Amino acid sequence: MLAAPTSLSDAYTQVNLTLKLATRLELREACDRSGCMESAQFDERVTRIGMQLAAIAYQKYPELVERVPFFEFSVVDKAEPGTASTAGGLVVVLRPVSAIARTDEALSFVLAREIGHVVSQHHEEDTATSLVVSLVATVLAPVASVVKYLATVYSGVTTALASASVTAASFASSKVLIASYRPRQLDEADKIALNLLASSGVDPREVAAGFAYAKLRSPDDAEWMLELRRSVDGLTGHMAALPLPATIH
Repeated sequence: MLAAPTSLSDAYTQVNLTLKLATRLELREACDRSGCMESAQFDERVTRIGMQLAAIAYQKYPELVERVPFFEFSVVDKAEPGTASTAGGLVVVLRPVSAIARTDEALSFVLAREIGHVVSQHHEEDTATSLVVSLVATVLAPVASVVKYLATVYSGVTTALASASVTAASFASSKVLIASYRPRQLDEADKIALNLLASSGVDPREVAAGFAYAKLRSPDDAEWMLELRRSVDGLTGHMAALPLPATIH
C-alpha cells in the first residue's frame, strides 16, 4: 500500500477536516435545559466509549501506538450527521449522530469504524494518492501550459488560468482514484470495528438492534449515511456466522 508518513498525513487531514466542517451547515437551534443535558450526556458517551475502544485498539494492534500516541474524541454542532477522523487519531462526531446511534452498542460501532480507518492507515493512503497525483500534474504542468498557451495565445487566456485548470484536474483525478478504493477501505474499517467490538463484549446483534429505529433509509441520504447503511446491512452476514443464543428450557 502506498502510504504517506503519518505526520504529513495528519497535517493534511487536519486541513481537510477543517475545510469539510466549514462547509457543513451549523446547528442553529439553541438547546433548552433538557436538550443541553442530553447533549452533554452524548458528549460524555462519545468520549467514554471512544477511549474504551482506543484502549482495545492499542492492545489488538501494538504497532499503532508508534503512529498514533493517543486518540481524541470530539462532538461538533452541525446540522447533518456524520463522522470524520484524521491520521493522528482525532475522531469527530457531528451532533445529529446522537439521534441515529442511540444505544451504546450502535455508538460503539460508529466510533469503531473511524478507529478502523486510522488503524488501517486509510488517511495515509488517501494523502499519498493526492500528493502523487499533484506531483504528476506539477511535472506535466509546463507541457500542459505550453499547449494551452499555443492554443489560446490569441484568446487572452492567462498562464494563471491555465495553471488553475491543471490544479483542478489533478484534484478531480485524486478524488476519482480515492473513490475507486473507498469500498475496500470501508470493508477493512468494518472488519476492524467488529474485531474491536468483539473484544469489548458487544454482540453484532445488539449493534444492529441499536439502529433499528434510526432513519437509515431516507431518500436524500448524504454519503456518510449511505456508507453507514452499507455497514449496518453488512452486519447481517456477520450475525449469520455467530452461534445462536442458548435457550433456557
